[in-house]
Amino acid sequence: MKKLFQTLCVLLAISSQTDASPIQLDQDIDSGKFLSFTQPTRNDSSAKYLAKLYNIKAFQSAQIRQPYSEFEQLYQKAITGQAELETLSEQIALQSNSTLFSSGVKSKLRAIDKINSDLAGASEKITDLARTSIVAKDVPTLMDAFTLFDQQTELLRIKNRFLAPVASGYRDLSLLIRLPKSQIVAEVQLHLEAFSAIKNGKEHENYEQIQQIERLQLTDNRALSEIELAAISKLRKESRQLYQQAWNQYLTA
Repeated sequence: MKKLFQTLCVLLAISSQTDASPIQLDQDIDSGKFLSFTQPTRNDSSAKYLAKLYNIKAFQSAQIRQPYSEFEQLYQKAITGQAELETLSEQIALQSNSTLFSSGVKSKLRAIDKINSDLAGASEKITDLARTSIVAKDVPTLMDAFTLFDQQTELLRIKNRFLAPVASGYRDLSLLIRLPKSQIVAEVQLHLEAFSAIKNGKEHENYEQIQQIERLQLTDNRALSEIELAAISKLRKESRQLYQQAWNQYLTA
């Protein structure tokens, strides 16, 4: 009875939400810093930069490997690589008038778990020990940051999720680069400001509600009810609509 009451409370909370919640000031989950949405500035060059963004093709190097296969040695070098990456990213953020966010080097525990569970124990295959994010106010700014990373590092992989967004509608540029000094492979994500605000705000709230519904279903060892499926569908639809609204604003800027 208690579990049923919990489920009903979650569904009631979802049904009471509006389909067009305003974007608020939201806290970045990883870095603890704050992101706010700024209306993109209309600019004659926006269409040119948008065309350049669409022309960035997905790419992946045949051999993406860290320069060290022994984990302890790799992890120590990754700490140095993280410092190098943050210095480089800070310079690029200043040059492109964007914002740097960093959650620091990946924890050793999470790295070991990923290597053992996803990479069959091959330490040299882990690519996100060092990582940073750049948040741009508009497409020209994002393209400036991308060009600087292209010029100053070796690009090993590009995922252009502006061309092929994820199921939720989220879009970004996800890069793997090789740092020039340490030779460490690092992950860089280039975000647009409005997308980051939604991702770390409303979509995160929706994701947590979906997880709560699914946890109750697993605890009860049963299939999702029609009401629960409808609630999950509504939450996912809301996230897609928010992302599409945000993207439309960049398209018309």
